[in-house]
Amino acid sequence: MSKNNKYDRGSSGVHSIVGEGSVFEGNIEVEGSLRIDGRFTGTVKCDAFYVGRSAEVTAEIQANRSVVGGKIKGNLVSPLEVVVEETATIVGDVKTDSLQVAEKAVIHGVVDMGKADVYDKRLAALKQDGKEPRNKPEKEPEKQPAKQPEKQPAKNDKK
Repeated sequence: MSKNNKYDRGSSGVHSIVGEGSVFEGNIEVEGSLRIDGRFTGTVKCDAFYVGRSAEVTAEIQANRSVVGGKIKGNLVSPLEVVVEETATIVGDVKTDSLQVAEKAVIHGVVDMGKADVYDKRLAALKQDGKEPRNKPEKEPEKQPAKQPEKQPAKNDKK
């Protein structure tokens, strides 16, 4: 792989690997990067997490950065970045500040992006300044009672 690639998908630079054809069940915590190409069930905590195209992961995952090419069933929390490749399927929630999703990739779950505490602080500052956020839904206008048509004087047919 070239040095310009953000993510080295080869074994160099990867600290731990669950190889293709391997089955692992339990909790794994790695200082550095973890790559799974086999089947894994449990919890994951690491700095960088790579899910190979042949991988099947059923786990709660916490990693600073994640690249998903295989299947994940469970929640993925990667504060810095998540890259979802076209062969990926995620069934679970994803929380990150930066998300890249390739065409044909599948995510079934809630995607939560951005720093909620930053938004809350911004909202509080706007309210303190007497301003309302732009994206706040407007109040529905109060309904006015329907006007009754004015009564027309009856015409006198007699002359």
